[in-house]
Amino acid sequence: MPRSRRLAPDVVRARLTVLADRLHKRDEDADFAEAVDAILAPRGWELLKPAAQSTGEPNLALWMNKSIKEAIYAKAQAAGENVRDVVEEGFRKFLAGEFTPEKPVRTVRGSQVEKDNLNVRASAALCGQVTKRCPAATKELGWEVTPGRVAMSWLYAEYGISDDDQRGVTVPDIDAD
Repeated sequence: MPRSRRLAPDVVRARLTVLADRLHKRDEDADFAEAVDAILAPRGWELLKPAAQSTGEPNLALWMNKSIKEAIYAKAQAAGENVRDVVEEGFRKFLAGEFTPEKPVRTVRGSQVEKDNLNVRASAALCGQVTKRCPAATKELGWEVTPGRVAMSWLYAEYGISDDDQRGVTVPDIDAD
């Protein structure tokens, strides 16, 4: 839909300036005047953009086969679970010594398996504790243990993801168990 000539940028700026001047004349409208002035300032339009929604928790990007990601989401939804809560449960079990992560299985070299990130915003405090525990676990297990690998290992165990699924030889069953 074409924009009206009456709403050209220079006309809008002029009208907002007049509005701000009128609002400044009334003490009870000083807050509104200040808001209009802020919008008219250089890059003031950025104030109109929606605020980014963030939990403030760090993102844990888990790189995996797309079919596994989809299966995890489907199984979590079917069970009424939140993937974040499941990962945090795995972190707590790992820290308590009740869970030992499995060494990751790599996709078969040369396969055309599509990969994607499963993004989880787990508790910063739990991630920090797991990060501190990882060097000792690496020495114990003989392979590099990271918070992401702990999370993936726990998710795979919880949702029945097999080694062949991880290799890309099979596709995980999405039906809830």
